[in-house]
Amino acid sequence: MLKKIIAPTIALAFAITTLTILGVNLQSLAQSNIEDQDYFIKIDRQANVAIVEPNYGYYFHPDPEIEGDPTGQVLYQALSDINREYGVKEARMIRFERKGYMIPNLYVFLKSNPLQETIAESQSPNQLSM
Repeated sequence: MLKKIIAPTIALAFAITTLTILGVNLQSLAQSNIEDQDYFIKIDRQANVAIVEPNYGYYFHPDPEIEGDPTGQVLYQALSDINREYGVKEARMIRFERKGYMIPNLYVFLKSNPLQETIAESQSPNQLSM
C-alpha cells in the first residue's frame, strides 16, 4: 500500500522539479537574448521602409548606471545588414521624446523591387499561365 503512494509522489515531484528548472532556464535564455540586443529592425516591404529602434531596456532600465545612447550611433550598425538584404536608398535619424528621454530611431528607405519582380510576386502561378 505504501509503495502505491510513494512511487507516484516521487515521480510527480521529479516531473515538477524538472519542468520548473527547464522553464526558468528557457525564460532566462529568452530574456538574455532580448536584453543583449542593441537595436531591433522592423521591415515594411509595402512601404519600402525599415525602422531601426534602440533597445528601450537601456533607456528605461531600473539601474541608473545603465543608460541608452541618445545619439543613436549604435543604430547605424544595422545599415550593413539591411543593405545586404534589401538595399538602402536613404537613412534618416528621427528623435522623439518619451518619458523624459530623447529616443533615436533610424528610418531606412529601401530600394524598390524591380517592376518585373513586383508583378511576378503579386500574381499567382495560375494567373501567369493564362
